[in-house]
Amino acid sequence: MAEQSNENEMDMLVMADQFINTANALVADSKQDIGRVSGAMCYAVARFNAHEVASKTTDLVATRDEAIEWFTNQFKEMLADNIDQHIEMAKERVVKQF
Repeated sequence: MAEQSNENEMDMLVMADQFINTANALVADSKQDIGRVSGAMCYAVARFNAHEVASKTTDLVATRDEAIEWFTNQFKEMLADNIDQHIEMAKERVVKQF
């Protein structure tokens, strides 16, 4: 069971990297502002999450607030984890300089 969970997480990370690669290409190749690309990605995620919620319920009004809370908590946790990774990478760069 844990093996399946690890495989699912790896699949998710591979898919996430595909989105990130597209975003990086927009910034590098199309000369889009990173904040603008980030905003577009956030909007796309919100729109797709809303679609997911709508497709999984028969009463969207009743599940609206619960879904918003769940997705907000998930995003907050993922954002915190990724910022923490950047903090660690910055610390490692400082150590390597000396």
